[in-house]
Amino acid sequence: MGLSLSPKVAFALVSFFLGELGDGLNIFQGIYLVELGWNEGSVGIALSLMGFTALVVQTYAGDVIDKTHFDRRAFLSLASVATAFSASAILFVHEGNEDHLLIFATKIIEGISSSFIGPCVAALTLATFGPDVFDDVMASNIFWGHVGSVASAVLAGVAGDGLYPH
Repeated sequence: MGLSLSPKVAFALVSFFLGELGDGLNIFQGIYLVELGWNEGSVGIALSLMGFTALVVQTYAGDVIDKTHFDRRAFLSLASVATAFSASAILFVHEGNEDHLLIFATKIIEGISSSFIGPCVAALTLATFGPDVFDDVMASNIFWGHVGSVASAVLAGVAGDGLYPH
């Protein structure tokens, strides 16, 4: 007998972990890159590339999700994995690394892939709960996403303080 969650709890958990995936880590990635010797301008360019790419792609991503016949759960999984892998590229940057291309390229990929996450969650929420409770469930999803972002930031700060003591 497997674990059975209510759909609302399942969406809350997904939103929590998606929040951890995105917003909470970028600040610490920037700090980490500065500690490795990157100047603040290069870090700003990397994070801006991701934000600008997401801004441009978001509308198109929503349109693709609305029109696709591809399973939106699989689409959400693929977008999440692509976002996580591109965010993990920072592990390949070492002190004194002057080649910013890896981070710039993966931040663009992260901007593209993360643009599909919100529309996928919205489409799945609408398909699961219908239009009558869509607003309430989406509000809950957004709340748990923010809680995940805060949890991610706290965990990254604690890990950074523990791994890199003053």
